[in-house]
Amino acid sequence: MYLSEQDVKQILSIISRRFERAEVIMEVMNPWVVKNVKEKSIEKTKVKFTWGIKSGKELQRISPDYTWVRDVSLVDGMKIIMPVYYLFGWIPVVKNISNKLVVLSKG
Repeated sequence: MYLSEQDVKQILSIISRRFERAEVIMEVMNPWVVKNVKEKSIEKTKVKFTWGIKSGKELQRISPDYTWVRDVSLVDGMKIIMPVYYLFGWIPVVKNISNKLVVLSKG
């Protein structure tokens, strides 16, 4: 979310060149959130959200060395900390635009 598509492509390429086998886990943000949401926790840092994807499957397009394994919505993880997220998880739009952890595999 803080990096450009080109930056992500470059990082994945570096990992791919150096390791025959690898699993990469990264947090991604939905493009709608990148464009429309301001995060209070980073406002003072002047950092901006730059790039987002709807699913980790999109990373295979920019880095074909990797296979998409799965996306894990952070809503699912938040259920452990805040049970109200059980309710949010039933609302498709909330689950779809929440940040995700993407699991990619190479080799």
